[in-house]
Amino acid sequence: MFRAALLAAVWAGASHASAQTLGVDSVWVETYHVWDSIATNGDPLVTYRIWVDLAPGYRMQVVYGDHRHDLEVSTSTEFVNDAANSVKYVHLLPVAALNEGYGALDSWFTMGAGSAGHWAVPLHLDGDGSVLRYPPYAPSVKRRDSAPSLCRRDGLLASDSVPAVVNWRFDPGYLEAVRGSVIHTMDGAWAVLGGVSAPTEDGHILIAQLTTSGQLSFRLNIQVADANRVALKYVHSEPADGEVVLPSLRYGRDRR
Repeated sequence: MFRAALLAAVWAGASHASAQTLGVDSVWVETYHVWDSIATNGDPLVTYRIWVDLAPGYRMQVVYGDHRHDLEVSTSTEFVNDAANSVKYVHLLPVAALNEGYGALDSWFTMGAGSAGHWAVPLHLDGDGSVLRYPPYAPSVKRRDSAPSLCRRDGLLASDSVPAVVNWRFDPGYLEAVRGSVIHTMDGAWAVLGGVSAPTEDGHILIAQLTTSGQLSFRLNIQVADANRVALKYVHSEPADGEVVLPSLRYGRDRR
């Protein structure tokens, strides 16, 4: 079973914290970019980023679904993948691909990375300019509430190395080359061996970027660990002993 394999390899050596331990402040969604597309009948494409806001001293380890708590990421239309350079996990995306087509707006999962040569940071914390060119990265002309041009602030922090994702029986089949609307598992995960700290003191770890013209929804489960490898699991509903319900692990229609 997934749980046994994951505990043996990714969570090896970790003891588990009580339900009173708080290692995650929230899971939140950033509107990264809004852009116009003739392929969506006038509806703008929105690129969302899903962030885990870690408490000081904690490391992100796993995003998972199991037989008690499934994982689902969905949209009311379909996920959009860059035609030329799409990847399922962004640590595999070359830096040069960011400016080929719409490579920086691809849909993918991650554990902190924004490309093979960048960490991801929330736009409001990005103060080092942008590596993205104009065009193609212009804000939507149809929406006054769209984010500023990514050519001025890209949410990327250059790095010589980024965390590589470990895939555990999880097939995000509607990312990369195939379009679809639902990614689901009851026995799979993406993870980082040993866990990963946030790239800045603000504690934000990116776990997904998703582009769609529809309504984004998700329900997730995560595990984090403190500096002593004491681990804590957050679930979206029906916690077992040692698990904590975190309401922000449900989003969109899955919040109900």
